[in-house]
Amino acid sequence: MSPKPKKFNLVGPGDPEAHYLLPPFKRLPDIQDLINHGDYFVLHAPRQSGKTTTIKAAVEAINAKGEYWALYCSLEDARMVTDRDEAMGVIVGLLDKALKEANHLGLEATSLAEALRRYYATPFRDGPDVKIWLKVLCGKLDKGLVIFFDAVDRLAEDPLLGFLSSLRYGHAIRSHSPFQLSIALIGERNIPKRQLEILFEKRLLDHAAPFNIVTEVLTLANFTLEEVKSLYAQHTAATGQVFEDAATQRAHYWTDGQPWLVNALAHEVSENILGQDYKAPITPGLIDQAVDNLFDRKDGHLDYLKSRLGESRVQRIITPLLTPGKTKNPPSANSIDPGFVHHYCHDYDYSFELGLIKVELHRTEVANPIYARLITEYFGRDLK
Repeated sequence: MSPKPKKFNLVGPGDPEAHYLLPPFKRLPDIQDLINHGDYFVLHAPRQSGKTTTIKAAVEAINAKGEYWALYCSLEDARMVTDRDEAMGVIVGLLDKALKEANHLGLEATSLAEALRRYYATPFRDGPDVKIWLKVLCGKLDKGLVIFFDAVDRLAEDPLLGFLSSLRYGHAIRSHSPFQLSIALIGERNIPKRQLEILFEKRLLDHAAPFNIVTEVLTLANFTLEEVKSLYAQHTAATGQVFEDAATQRAHYWTDGQPWLVNALAHEVSENILGQDYKAPITPGLIDQAVDNLFDRKDGHLDYLKSRLGESRVQRIITPLLTPGKTKNPPSANSIDPGFVHHYCHDYDYSFELGLIKVELHRTEVANPIYARLITEYFGRDLK
């Protein structure tokens, strides 16, 4: 039985057995050095940019190399919990689930559970605690542990501060007590900025930020033209279907390398427009037709971004790009109320983290021509 052909991924994390993917350490070359130095770091990028796909592939690669244990844990299911103590219990449950699903740490979950039961049987111990779970786990492992926490920015305010405080505790004790070697916090939002926003909103700026131990904040860049060529070449190698060089360049022009759009255009042409006729070459005209089709249908990702254009905090940033004579930069803190500056910058960061805008030569611009078309249609005005 011949293997099932791979596809361009449009939904959820990529599967190396089912989808065309780029190597994770090419997209994030700094990760290995950060782990080797035992650093805590942050990775943030907009939706549908390949964060989870890249990180899961990195976890597999780290474990295969054998120097450290790597564990992936999504905190998505804790997003609705607003009580800090309750959230810590939910996160411990998610860590338990991640450990069982990983099945590679050389440690049975029952062994960890027994160790935790003994710990909590000690008088004066509270209920489930993230830092204790990690401490007990690391004490039973034969290698350093690297944990990738995904969807951290989905946590509510108090749970997020409590979770970050637990990680800071571990960072402080790890020189003399078992704790994780390295931690990555992953999400759409920049976590250090997010914690400062919470402290600002709660008027707690005189308090120390709970997560002030980040070595580096990374972003996941869009695909370069060469990376688009590499991704499309995998399809050519698998099916024989050729992307004309001008078609690849056209796809990169329309998308500016945004990963979901790059995959969506190729999928639309090869699967829908050409109906899996892999003998037909993919031309620039077919890429343009695919753009029209995606735009007319407003598939999931584009529909999501269109819904965000209705938010006032997005409109405060996008409107100046439509109206001549308006500033394209945040107001000066010397001339405007600091509270307004804070909220304006928060809006700017939010639009940037959605992936709607980018900065080119110190100017704010819409991220790519497809988004520009979406914005122009929504507001009924051309971009400046």
